[in-house]
Amino acid sequence: MYSQVSKVALSLIFIIQSCCFCFSQDSTNSFVVVKEFRVIGNKTTKEAIVIREVPFNINDTIPIDELNQVLKRTESNLFNTSLFNFITVEPVYFDDQNISIYITVEERWYWWPIPIFEVEETNFNTWWENKDFDRVNYGLFLSKENFRGRKERAMLLLQGGFTEKVGVKYIVPYINKKKTNGLSLMFSYVRNREIPYATINNLRAFYRSDNDYIRKEVSSVVGYELRPKLYMKHNFNLEYKNVTLADSVILRNPDFLSSGNTKSEFLNLNYKVKRDKRDNKNYPIKGSYYDLTIHKNGLGLLDKEVNSLYFTTHLKKFWELANRFYMASSLKAKYAVKDAPYYLRRGLGFSNDLVRGYELYVIDGEHFGVFKTQLRYGLVEGKTFHFKTLKADKFNKIPLNVYLGAYFDAGYVDSKANNLINPLENELLYGGGLSIDFVTYYDMVLRTEFSINRLNESGLFLHFIAPI
Repeated sequence: MYSQVSKVALSLIFIIQSCCFCFSQDSTNSFVVVKEFRVIGNKTTKEAIVIREVPFNINDTIPIDELNQVLKRTESNLFNTSLFNFITVEPVYFDDQNISIYITVEERWYWWPIPIFEVEETNFNTWWENKDFDRVNYGLFLSKENFRGRKERAMLLLQGGFTEKVGVKYIVPYINKKKTNGLSLMFSYVRNREIPYATINNLRAFYRSDNDYIRKEVSSVVGYELRPKLYMKHNFNLEYKNVTLADSVILRNPDFLSSGNTKSEFLNLNYKVKRDKRDNKNYPIKGSYYDLTIHKNGLGLLDKEVNSLYFTTHLKKFWELANRFYMASSLKAKYAVKDAPYYLRRGLGFSNDLVRGYELYVIDGEHFGVFKTQLRYGLVEGKTFHFKTLKADKFNKIPLNVYLGAYFDAGYVDSKANNLINPLENELLYGGGLSIDFVTYYDMVLRTEFSINRLNESGLFLHFIAPI
């Protein structure tokens, strides 16, 4: 009898202990606690610059089912610094509950003496129509990225060709211990023998003088950046401009600068707030982006006739539909409270502010809106090619991603100033087509697109930035 009671008691004790153990295991394994960070491979970059991008802190608690997502977000944050070619973020367990975060990075090449060869057009396709080498810039761009290992940038520009330019720029992203405040300084001197003086029939009209420089400009900018949160930034820029024009420019377009003046000096003030949660700022496939910018040209202190105010806002969304299928969309709008003269006015047709299919046109106006959407398929994703013949570690591993896409864009430019001589203003613009995009290291993107627009014009176009 005693032995039977003992067996029952022991069985009950075993069951209770087992239940307690299972409950303890479930409770313990439901979250982890971050006890330390280990940064590996940062030969130049200061460890604090890396840790600044981590979206959690020491002793933070992370649910187990969210850990992988948080580590991927950390990799994206670090990649968007443009300091590293490859990044791996992994947990190392001390026990069932406490972990160390190992961040392994492969740094980029930070010295860039780059020969300049760029076209002075709204985009590459406009230049390709005529292949006019008089509208090419050449020279040397010298940049020291990640200066002192603190993500600082020092840049020098010496340029000839269509636009002769000398410029220097220095960026210090963090000037306080919390790494929330930054400063930038820029100075440039520019002169041209040829400039676009007006937009006629939605094409830029140029005037050239072989005897003298028809535009000279001095510009200096002081910038302040506030980054109170990981994905939020506020930028303030105060710019001084001094512009001198030839009389012949004003004769061709009295609205070029300010009330027919050939000389003007004025101040510009820009404020921009943005929230950026894209996985890759150069070619995102997941995440979101939003910005709002206030542009004030002329503060009433120097040339009081330069006085314009406008707002721009940009929204982008990227998400994965299914395995290797992605959707991207964006909406950008501009509203001018007081319009700028031609020299400071900008509508659609420049760089990425365009409706695809209208690359060869410029559509100026006081207000505009443009909507873009694209379906993508990841034909090649996460592929890395190793070239052992290249001895430089920062170049012998080349990542490659290739995306096939189908897209549709629509836009509208509202204009009262030049709508009689530019028929695409105040008209609905739309176009679509198919694309192949190549994405590789050092933020390089090559887009090849076949587009058809509302005018039934079609063509193959090249671009070197992400479409959205």
